[in-house]
Amino acid sequence: MAMREQRRRKSTGFLFGELAGMLSASLENHYDFVLAWELRPGEVPEPGTEPVVHVMTGNLITPCRLNGLKGRVLVYEDEGARIMTIREKDIPDGL
Repeated sequence: MAMREQRRRKSTGFLFGELAGMLSASLENHYDFVLAWELRPGEVPEPGTEPVVHVMTGNLITPCRLNGLKGRVLVYEDEGARIMTIREKDIPDGL
């Protein structure tokens, strides 16, 4: 019997509910939540060359790495980089 070819599930749209669930779970579990835009340049748009968004959760960012990222934001403020800092006690319960 021939093996079935695995295919990527076609995206039917961005799932804001799933993204909100990941953020909520990250806050509840004291995990990092990282959303990153990856530009995949290609002169002619072909599959695999379009930009993608990565959403990652878990224990990912060390204090040293966080300070480095904050510094990069400050360096690129004039190009639109922004940072938002919220105290944990100011996050509403049940978010």
